[in-house]
Amino acid sequence: MSAQSALGSGTWVAARRRNRHRRRERPAIPTGWNDPFAAAHGFIANPIERVPGPGVGVPLPRYRPRSLARSAGRFLFKATLAILAVAIVAGAGAVAPYLGYRDEVRRADDAAARVAATAADLDAATATVAQRSVRIAAMRDRIALLQAQIEEVRLAKVRTVVETETVTEEVVRWVPNGEGVAVEITGFEGVIGIHDVQITQAYGFTDIVGIAVNESGHTISYAQLGCTFLDEDGKVLANAITNKQGWAPEQSWGFTCSAQVDSTGGILRVDEMS
Repeated sequence: MSAQSALGSGTWVAARRRNRHRRRERPAIPTGWNDPFAAAHGFIANPIERVPGPGVGVPLPRYRPRSLARSAGRFLFKATLAILAVAIVAGAGAVAPYLGYRDEVRRADDAAARVAATAADLDAATATVAQRSVRIAAMRDRIALLQAQIEEVRLAKVRTVVETETVTEEVVRWVPNGEGVAVEITGFEGVIGIHDVQITQAYGFTDIVGIAVNESGHTISYAQLGCTFLDEDGKVLANAITNKQGWAPEQSWGFTCSAQVDSTGGILRVDEMS
């Protein structure tokens, strides 16, 4: 078998050699290790039969080393990447303080906005408190007025208790004078009062009896009453007198004026008062 039929063209072999510098492949397992143990442990993916190598006397393609231009290009590319990384790091270090300043400014602006909002809330709360204070004062005045009205109604409903004192006054009711008897107190009105004058007969005597009261307000040292006895035709039958000494104010005097006659009428008069 020729080398070209066993290994392919020479171009493929050269490409395989060049790829060894780029990636490291798993070493090939010798073809003699075609046993189940090696296949079970992953040394080979698919067991293959022995492949005969290139024929004797067939030369392999020559290895061409990497060109200088290509090496310089790779070097320049890597250097550019390094310089770019250094520039990025330096730029980040230079921009970091500016970014921090921007953050501080933004935080200061946020704090100022919060302070302004808090001040506005405080002003609104102060206005609300002032309004409520005015309402509270008005309600207090209303409550005071209602309390005054309640007190007025309460006083109006209080039952007035009047203590009454019973005063017993003795009123003397005099018996009217009897028939046929006349009483004359002319000139002594308000000084003496004469009441209940009656005519009685007993044992051949006729008596003119009654009650006299000292209404002068002072003591009367001497008082004298005169009596005239008359018959049924008005003829005078007899005269008599009765008197009293040391007569105190408002003191009553039960007098009796008698004559031994049979009289049916009479006259009583005040003779003297001193």
